[in-house]
Amino acid sequence: MPKVAPLLLMFAPEYWGEVTRFGKYYGETYKLEKRDHRAVVGVGAHFEKSLRLQSLAVKLKPGLAIDHQQLEENGHSPAENAFELATVIEAAFLELYSSIDCTVKVLRAIYGPGTRGFKDSTRGLFQDTDKLTGSFPEHFKQHIREATWFKRLVNLRDELTHLSTGHVSWDAEADRVNYMHHGLTEADKPLIIDDVFAALTDLTESVNRFLGTIFHHLNGTLSDKPVFQICGMVDGRLLQRYINPQERPLSFNSGQCGSWIWFEQPDNPTCPFKDTCGAYLNKAPAPV
Repeated sequence: MPKVAPLLLMFAPEYWGEVTRFGKYYGETYKLEKRDHRAVVGVGAHFEKSLRLQSLAVKLKPGLAIDHQQLEENGHSPAENAFELATVIEAAFLELYSSIDCTVKVLRAIYGPGTRGFKDSTRGLFQDTDKLTGSFPEHFKQHIREATWFKRLVNLRDELTHLSTGHVSWDAEADRVNYMHHGLTEADKPLIIDDVFAALTDLTESVNRFLGTIFHHLNGTLSDKPVFQICGMVDGRLLQRYINPQERPLSFNSGQCGSWIWFEQPDNPTCPFKDTCGAYLNKAPAPV
């Protein structure tokens, strides 16, 4: 049987971003359908997948030297390493789009019922945000207007979903990887992205800032009703507390301990953090 960990910490809000925070605490405020709950999860999951793909792309990059050597020695190369790298880079772009797509689904689930013109279209929201009337917040419209990076991202998504893999080339002198796809156009010209790693990093940072801004505002709309939160595990038993979603900043000392009821009992394992934990000093009332 797998060994039971003596201690596992699962509550570290100092390391959470706005997306993670919303995903943990929206449940008492917004009663979303199952598909919309999946969208909440998808925002962070797709973004993290893009980061992993980008990390993998960095690991694949040295393989381009093999293609280059084959070309120098044989006059041709099957460019297998280049195709593998291009595939991973394209997937990283697509995952960034999926993160934005999930964000729009979350916004539509929350504001759609009170907003006229909010269609089930990510492209439509970015193109026609000024046509929305009703409850959709004006500051969200402004952030969407400022997202000039979305045009390239949606263009990549539209075409890469239906086209073959593009091509990467290695500029050995500059140690730079360039990307091109003859099936894609940008400003009526074939798409060429010089230094695709830098372009992908810039786009990732833009998407990250957008997500952080949107979900920071959404977190501000959450109810202050305490939400159940698992802190960790000790000897296979769950530690828990209750968190006010409006508390800022959140820290390990936040909330009210709910597990004291059992770990203060004789013969039960105690919480190893209790002597320095603010939540334990602020115990939740015992159940009646």
